[in-house]
Amino acid sequence: MRINFSIAKNKKAKLASTKLIKHYGQVELSNAEIIVAVGGDGAMLNALRESISSNLPVFGLNRGNIGFLMNDFSEFDLIKRLEKAKEMIVHPLEMLASDIKNNEYRELAVNEVSIFRSTHQSAIISIKIDEKERLSKLTCDGVMLATPVGSTAYNLSAHGPIIPIGSEILALTPISPFRPRSWRGALIKNKSIVEFNINNPKLRPVSASADSREVKNVTKVTISQRNDINLRIMHDQTNSMEDRYLREQFSIG
Repeated sequence: MRINFSIAKNKKAKLASTKLIKHYGQVELSNAEIIVAVGGDGAMLNALRESISSNLPVFGLNRGNIGFLMNDFSEFDLIKRLEKAKEMIVHPLEMLASDIKNNEYRELAVNEVSIFRSTHQSAIISIKIDEKERLSKLTCDGVMLATPVGSTAYNLSAHGPIIPIGSEILALTPISPFRPRSWRGALIKNKSIVEFNINNPKLRPVSASADSREVKNVTKVTISQRNDINLRIMHDQTNSMEDRYLREQFSIG
């Protein structure tokens, strides 16, 4: 099997990859049948981005800190694991962000699109769903729109809901809301178009991030799901993504 190893920069990932490449070889992405991401969830997200042009599946081996999207690491029997692995298809979000100079940026996000205040001043954000304003002023540290895959990441840390894999919904979650203090977010259809407009962006500057891709000094952010892009995540039969998301919901640690 022709494997392209996509390797994180941490020491554990580099050491593991040296052994893996010795056993299984390394081919260029253009000649690969599958991408094996070695590292944590960040390595998986980078590999998924790399896979878009080739439509290759991605199998993760955990050599990171958390690795929720990854499989357990072993340097042995990798080919058998890849042959038996199950495939899950997910779709990324697309962020269209405008900044105070009227520049526009398009970025894809597998986990979430997040808006953050950039100074000590709280952000004031209005929220539209399918062109209808649902919240005129959210005073907060930020707000995010998360996919089911990303619902167990930063979204969960911000007290957002875990969304089962395969669900056709997205999590809209505030980050440290000040006004209205009681608003805890919403679940919306993944066909919806979400628009964030920033109130007084020069006095209260904010940044927008599509996973790790950041745009500073934004004035408006529009988000939609790209159903035409299929991201293929592979996982071991004995450790399905569905089971992981269920275990996380019953975790008390």
